Amino acid sequence: MDEMKPRILCVDDEPQILKLFEGILIPNGYEVIKGNNGEEALEKIRSERIDLVLSDVSMPKMDGFELCRQIKGDERYRDIPVVMITGLTAKEERVKGIEAGAADFISKPIDAAEVLARVRMLLKAREDHERNIGQLL
Repeated sequence: MDEMKPRILCVDDEPQILKLFEGILIPNGYEVIKGNNGEEALEKIRSERIDLVLSDVSMPKMDGFELCRQIKGDERYRDIPVVMITGLTAKEERVKGIEAGAADFISKPIDAAEVLARVRMLLKAREDHERNIGQLL
């Protein structure tokens, strides 16, 4: 039986960025779920299995920082790693993301190799953590 593909929720209000993520992730064995803003992303998280979130910072309705806070504030979803995608290089913005619970950052322009490396590393860390919890139980 095939192992389930990791499911990556990509959240951005720019359709071309979502297409870029699909082009990077799908050929590398990931399933891509798309959201156009933070509110839509929360609906997807509540209704589908999500393994990792790639979220833009600047979006209408609910920005990436608030989306991250909402995910990390809910014990059902707080173990889902959130990677913030930002064109912002200011240290204050990165600090704000860390305080919201972001696991990592990717700066625009997006580099495919960087996206894949960060996704693989975070999914492996989550898998290792879940395996360790399972052994403890």
